[in-house]
Amino acid sequence: MAIKLEVKNLYKIFGEHPQRAFKYIEKGLSKEQILEKTGLSLGVKDASLAIEEGEIFVIMGLSGSGKSTMVRLLNRLIEPTRGQVLIDGVDIAKISDAELREVRRKKIAMVFQSFALMPHMTVLDNTAFGMELAGIAAQERREKALDALRQVGLENYAHAYPDELSGGMRQRVGLARALRWQSTLISYPARWQSTLISY
Repeated sequence: MAIKLEVKNLYKIFGEHPQRAFKYIEKGLSKEQILEKTGLSLGVKDASLAIEEGEIFVIMGLSGSGKSTMVRLLNRLIEPTRGQVLIDGVDIAKISDAELREVRRKKIAMVFQSFALMPHMTVLDNTAFGMELAGIAAQERREKALDALRQVGLENYAHAYPDELSGGMRQRVGLARALRWQSTLISYPARWQSTLISY
């Protein structure tokens, strides 16, 4: 199988002049010691991984361990301090903003913890909304949205409104919205406070 996402020696250090932290990292100081000495917060330290097509990958850890920071680095919502994030072999830290927008539109989908559903739109319309913004024809939008709703077991709720659904069902609508693109990467914050990435 082909590697769809590869992370090489990824770091994220928060604060001014983050490069100052590396001498302490190399000496083996803890996150707390680095914070005390420099005022810098170590979010992700030397992360490396490779995820193949079709693989489901889970990032788990305690609150504050860097799970959300890692996911934000994977889709470049925040910039890495050091290291590489390669999607289909392309280092997303080195591409232009226009190229990054294309990668996000075509290869990355996120399911938000707050669901971000529009209360005045049906489940079907919420699922298809991104496709409407992308200019996809109405019939194709409807078919793709219904297929995505089938995948998450909500096809019978296509004409319901978000306030008629449970919290878990609303999150599945968010997942359906991500699935309809058949993206390379789907970031899904699950109830057990981990983040699932599917390729």
